[in-house]
Amino acid sequence: MIRAAAVAVVGALLVAACSTSAPDRAGDRAAIEAALRQWPSAFNAKRIDDVCGLFADDVVLVYPDSPDRDHREFCDQMRALFADRSKSFTYAEPDIREVRVDGDLAVVRVMWTLTVRDAAGRVVETVVEDGVDVFSRQSDGSWKIHISHAFTKE
Repeated sequence: MIRAAAVAVVGALLVAACSTSAPDRAGDRAAIEAALRQWPSAFNAKRIDDVCGLFADDVVLVYPDSPDRDHREFCDQMRALFADRSKSFTYAEPDIREVRVDGDLAVVRVMWTLTVRDAAGRVVETVVEDGVDVFSRQSDGSWKIHISHAFTKE
């Protein structure tokens, strides 16, 4: 049900998007993929500005069994996560399944793998997250996530 609603919202956003200039979809896809591929190294190095920088100021982040988060709440959560000395968190390079660009909006299907280790370095959990992200082109031409919907693969 949640997936169907997310797909309907994404579809409506894409239909509503239009561009008056000739689109550079290949360039836009490459920019979005580059932003996604750099994110794990920023996360793994705990570079909070770069971690938060992938997300638009008006982002809405949706994750099962959690309240929706905005930019500030997400960044606060990341700061707390990075400060936790009892565990370490590492993201692998994303598996980008699909990037669809239409004007100033893009939809991305992506799989993320997060490894959680205890203080001794033992793996305590590996989480595979399936996600759909809606990117929007910012006024400076960069692409940032406007809506992020992730759910675990179990």
